[in-house]
Amino acid sequence: MTDSVQWAILTPLLLLTVLGIIQAGLWLHGRTIASSAAIAGAEEAAVLGATDSAAVAMAERLADGGGLADVTVSVERSTERVRVVVSGQMPTFVDLGQTRVSEQATRPVERVTRP
Repeated sequence: MTDSVQWAILTPLLLLTVLGIIQAGLWLHGRTIASSAAIAGAEEAAVLGATDSAAVAMAERLADGGGLADVTVSVERSTERVRVVVSGQMPTFVDLGQTRVSEQATRPVERVTRP
C-alpha cells in the first residue's frame, strides 16, 4: 500500500517537471528564433541602399520558418544605426501568459567614407 501512495505523490511531480522542462525549451527556442530573425533583419537593413521593407521581409521569413506565429517586425533607422525588433507567439503546450517573445538587434549603417 505504501508503494501506491508514493507513486500517487511522485507521478504528478515527475510529469510537472518533464512538462516544465519542455515548456522552458520551447520558450528558449522561440527567443532564439526571434533573435536570429532580428539579427538577419538588422544586417539586411544596414546594407548601403537597403530598404526597410527588405529587412522586414527577411525577418518575417526567418521568424515564420522558425515556428513563430503572429510575427511583427519594426525597423528604426538613424543616420548611423539601424534597430530591428522582432516579436511573435511561440508554440506551447500550456499558455501561461508568457508565450510572446521579443528580441532586438542593432547594427551600424554602411556608408561611404572618404580618407
